[in-house]
Amino acid sequence: MYVKMIVSVLAVILAVASAGRSGGVVDADMNDKDAKDALQFAVAQHNRESSDIYVRHVYEVVKVQTQVVSGIKYIFTVKMAKTSCRKGGVEALCTIPKDPANEMVTRTLNSNLPTCQFEVWSQPWLNKIEVVENTCKQTSG
Repeated sequence: MYVKMIVSVLAVILAVASAGRSGGVVDADMNDKDAKDALQFAVAQHNRESSDIYVRHVYEVVKVQTQVVSGIKYIFTVKMAKTSCRKGGVEALCTIPKDPANEMVTRTLNSNLPTCQFEVWSQPWLNKIEVVENTCKQTSG
């Protein structure tokens, strides 16, 4: 009887102790250079693959997470907005119009901007980075 109780307690302790190990998704800091680079890579690829004629930029970073998976997987949840720049120009210099009356911003309120989730897998020792998921959804509102 005591053996069962001790084994149960040890199992709970082991489960709690292993929760913070590698492989789990954890919140990350968007000020980290590698996270910034991964998000920039994801947005650039999104713009290349999108059929929209205008460049999109991140309006707001909602959440950043990482997961250790034979490298680092960055999971970004962001609000995206159109710029006034057409694709094919100097896209790095494009900015999101701040005037809410400007129709280039998708709707006028931040809450109505499309929410995108990008998952970027980075293996810096192999000089490899790829977007493994790109899901953009228009929120209702």
